Amino acid sequence: MLVKNESTRLNAQLQFRARLSEQFLKLAFPENRSGGSLGAGYHWRDHGRHFVDSEIVWEATGSSVQLYQTADFIPAQRGQITVANARHNAIQEHLSSIKCHLSGRFFRRIAADRDIRAEKTATTLGLGPDGVGATHLIQRFLTNETFDADLIQDKLLSALNTIFGSDGNFSRIEIRQRGNIDASEDVALWEVFLREPSKGLNALSRSGSGLKTIILVLLNLLVMPVLDNQLASRYVFGFEELENNLHPALLRRLFRYLAEHVAENGCTLFLTTHSNVALDFFGMRTDSQIIQVSHDGESATTRTVMAHFDRVGLLAELGSRPSDLLQSNGVLWLEGPSDRIYFNRFIQLFSGGSLEEGRDYQCAYYGGSVLAKTEFSAPEDADEKLVNLLRLNNNIAVVCDGDRTAADGEGAQLKGRVQRIAQEVASIPKHFFWATESKEIENYIPGSVWSSVYEIPDIPDPGTFDKFPAGSLQDDCFVATHCRVRYFDKCKFAATAIPLLTVELLSHNSEFAAKLVDLVRTIREWNR
Repeated sequence: MLVKNESTRLNAQLQFRARLSEQFLKLAFPENRSGGSLGAGYHWRDHGRHFVDSEIVWEATGSSVQLYQTADFIPAQRGQITVANARHNAIQEHLSSIKCHLSGRFFRRIAADRDIRAEKTATTLGLGPDGVGATHLIQRFLTNETFDADLIQDKLLSALNTIFGSDGNFSRIEIRQRGNIDASEDVALWEVFLREPSKGLNALSRSGSGLKTIILVLLNLLVMPVLDNQLASRYVFGFEELENNLHPALLRRLFRYLAEHVAENGCTLFLTTHSNVALDFFGMRTDSQIIQVSHDGESATTRTVMAHFDRVGLLAELGSRPSDLLQSNGVLWLEGPSDRIYFNRFIQLFSGGSLEEGRDYQCAYYGGSVLAKTEFSAPEDADEKLVNLLRLNNNIAVVCDGDRTAADGEGAQLKGRVQRIAQEVASIPKHFFWATESKEIENYIPGSVWSSVYEIPDIPDPGTFDKFPAGSLQDDCFVATHCRVRYFDKCKFAATAIPLLTVELLSHNSEFAAKLVDLVRTIREWNR
């Protein structure tokens, strides 16, 4: 008979610290109530109001709550200890109504010391923090008609390939017996095998521990809720040091998958880590929190890491240098701040929302004509008279305005400084360079967007050589001619225009669409 072990319900002892609000205290000390254990006087006026903004500490274990006694509850007069205890009890009673969103949920853990081993058939089905039971779990789902084999062969396998990307192409998960190697009990051991088109069938025991870690993560996320017959939203996952034996690029993809899974399913995830990659990835997310745990030899304390320089200090504690970490995964060099507004939106649209500044790339400005004083060269080829921007980051994308005019005509040569930069960038691996065919970025914004922003119907698409100067305008520029204004704020227009942009609108210009597809591909390469 198959016996199924449910995941552990979370019933841990939790400690809280908070300041008492007036709203909470009026529940514990109602305004219209008097007498009782608090003695003469009204509960709110004579008792509760005195504790507004007082700090309290309490512990909760399941439904049991214990409030720590503090001096605030003890009246100055002698002989009133009974009143102090009544105040204490009134607050403690109402603390039990504060529900921790983790209480009563199912807890699943992956330990830092973990493995997936060959296992014999067992009567109990479960998955331990160290990976014990993983092989048996996969075996049951693949070989027993009671279970859905597609959960392993389709859902888990698809997630595995998503995380590995081009680093692995797994076409099938299989379970096989290795033979009677456990001679003492004469019981054959089952083992997990993965099939790859280029490598054939390989035993998981002969694979790296990184692959095993990712399979354990997926078993916990995808299979255990099905086994427990529970919604994924009812789980709290605690994964320890996932970075062990994982390449940083693979670790980033795993973190991306975890973040998306948590957002889609409403579960909660705790990660313990010493990895700068984790800080780099989750430090920019608004749905994540970084907590530093310190130990002085006697007790542990925690601190929420929020400010930028707090993170810098934390990185230093992990033994990392700014040159190792704090540079972005790649830098997109642009002429100015309005271009940053546009390109963040362009990249968001053409990546399907999967790439964002601060996590996957960083925008920086070279300042138009200042480009003449800069270079992107290997150190041995650098000109000491120029500022070498390649020293800041080897992964670069450079976008330059073509700045051609109607007098120059189609196919006119680029400015000398732009041609030089194009040659320098071409020799750099994983590079991107674009000198626009149009005069500048505004030339690619469709007329319908200009019409919506300025509430003027039928504004045409800008021409290749139309001018978009910032500030006060002359009569011969596009904005003065079609939008009927005499001043053009590039950043203000960009911020107003970008919500109106879509992939379909922008793809009408084949040059633009091809370049954005190439830029997104390049940024993805930086983040592999």
